[in-house]
Amino acid sequence: MKNTFVIILTLIGFLAFGQEHNLDRIENEVKSIESDSTLQKMEFDWVELTGITTDGGGILKVWRNEKQIRKIVEEIGLSYGRIRTIIYLNNGNPIKIIETEENFGRKNDELNYEELSEVYREIIYVFDWENDNAEIKRTGKRNMSEGSCSMYELAESVMERAEKAIKE
Repeated sequence: MKNTFVIILTLIGFLAFGQEHNLDRIENEVKSIESDSTLQKMEFDWVELTGITTDGGGILKVWRNEKQIRKIVEEIGLSYGRIRTIIYLNNGNPIKIIETEENFGRKNDELNYEELSEVYREIIYVFDWENDNAEIKRTGKRNMSEGSCSMYELAESVMERAEKAIKE
């Protein structure tokens, strides 16, 4: 019985520390992408890419090297604020996805377009893209946007737009 207890505690320890190790690995890769001055930044009009008109327009930014896309930022302006999705990639697969909703403030019962406040943030640390293994951290509450059903749904449409944009 004592040996079984020790084995179970050891396995729990490996799992707990393994997740932290993966988070550190992902954060180190993200820092590497952010500090890579050799990446080429490209910007595209989101409305032209999608054919969807929004109140505040939109932009798609792509950072890439000669071989692959390393970072994508999609910002969509809406009448109530902005939705931003940031995807960091390694070997074509997302490793970290950040989705935020920002809402305009209110002043005298009207929207204050000078003030944007973050009301929701979702960070997805992707440990294994193919096997849907990830850790999700959420803060705040969505006010106007709807969440995606899965990380695939969220990331794949943005990644497809980025691939299409850089090929044109």
